Amino acid sequence: MSKKKETLRCVAILAFLAYLLLLAYLLFFSSAYGRTMEMGYRYNLEPFLEIKRAIEHVDMVGYRYVITNIAGNIVAFMPFGFLLPLITEYKMHTGKVLVFSFLLTLCAESLQLVSRTGAFDVDDLILNTLGGVLGYWCYKILLGRKGKKR
Repeated sequence: MSKKKETLRCVAILAFLAYLLLLAYLLFFSSAYGRTMEMGYRYNLEPFLEIKRAIEHVDMVGYRYVITNIAGNIVAFMPFGFLLPLITEYKMHTGKVLVFSFLLTLCAESLQLVSRTGAFDVDDLILNTLGGVLGYWCYKILLGRKGKKR
């Protein structure tokens, strides 16, 4: 591996670690997103229920909430999909990024449920996974990689 690629990989690893720390803070500790231990167990297992509910009741919850809930969940996982192929030495493709994004989100949602610091929401699984895939597509477009082993 060339020095330039090794440097890029090291920077990507540091960025990935910083991203994971920020994500953990937002998912489990940020009071701005209602992360408190008093929530109890909350969950939604019906796909698109919360998205539909937010859009239907935008006059009550406000546009900021709807945008934060939908776009925020997508954008929050785009760095994961973008950085993942930079830190690994193995071939990445959309399917792998989709699976890894889904698994990370599933772990995060399950931990939020168990720790009662958030709700397990299947809509978040969908939106976060979509964000990971979109981040990977941005990586492919911006860096023009073919996904081959480096």
